[in-house]
Amino acid sequence: AVKEWGGLELTTSSTALQGLTDAVLYLVKYPYECNEQIASRVVTIAALRDVLDAFQAEGLPPKAALLASVKEDMKKLADRQHWSGGWDWWRRDREPSPFVSLHVLHALVRARDKGFPVPDEVFQRAMNYARGVEHRIPAAYPTEVRQVLIAYGLYVRNLAKQPDPAAARKLVEAAGGLEKLPLEAMGLLWSVFTGRAQYEAELAEIRRLVGNRVTETAGNAHFVTSYDDGAWLLLHSDRRVDGILLEAMIGDVPDSSLVPKVVKGLLAARKRGAWYNTQENAFV
Repeated sequence: AVKEWGGLELTTSSTALQGLTDAVLYLVKYPYECNEQIASRVVTIAALRDVLDAFQAEGLPPKAALLASVKEDMKKLADRQHWSGGWDWWRRDREPSPFVSLHVLHALVRARDKGFPVPDEVFQRAMNYARGVEHRIPAAYPTEVRQVLIAYGLYVRNLAKQPDPAAARKLVEAAGGLEKLPLEAMGLLWSVFTGRAQYEAELAEIRRLVGNRVTETAGNAHFVTSYDDGAWLLLHSDRRVDGILLEAMIGDVPDSSLVPKVVKGLLAARKRGAWYNTQENAFV
């Protein structure tokens, strides 16, 4: 051992969530603040609100400061909302991006569910945008991108206690079956169908297709996805899809042997404790 170099530092915690500290730090300290990045930060702090005391790291603000930051982020998002109820990447006077709009609404729903104040007018306008998102997607968008966006809208509306499984079934039928949908869209719809007996046929087919498409080793599992065109319109990544499918599996089949394997695969995919971008860190 060369005493001038290296070292070992150990920390203990009452929860394994301490292992997510670097991911939280990544989002809190992210240097840019477009609407997607602000929303990703809100999603993360809201999702972890009950356990923020477990996160201790140099540079990470205390719990009170993190909670206060959500209030500031809400004000920024409210100020940037387009008259239609959606959001552009940065400004309120540009035509909204369907993906960014749904992602900001996702953040509003998560925040509201965890007791953060969300302006009702902002929320209702965003919900109206989501209900009509199918008609707001530009005609030039590829079919796969359109399918994922419609599925994301249904997923967020389901989170907001305004489910529309009939519309989810309609999307599946229009695609020609679940197997014709991108895996990401399937994962988003999975949560919409879960817990509804009349959609057991769709749930059984999703479980089968997901089981067939997983890349599995003795200890880890993950899903490989791709788009022929337009992946940038969704900020697509495989790890985000892993996170979406993991949440859906926990909701529908929590005893599945894939659940711990996907968790291990995600943990193994981190670089310096975090995932690749704001989307991956927020969803995982």
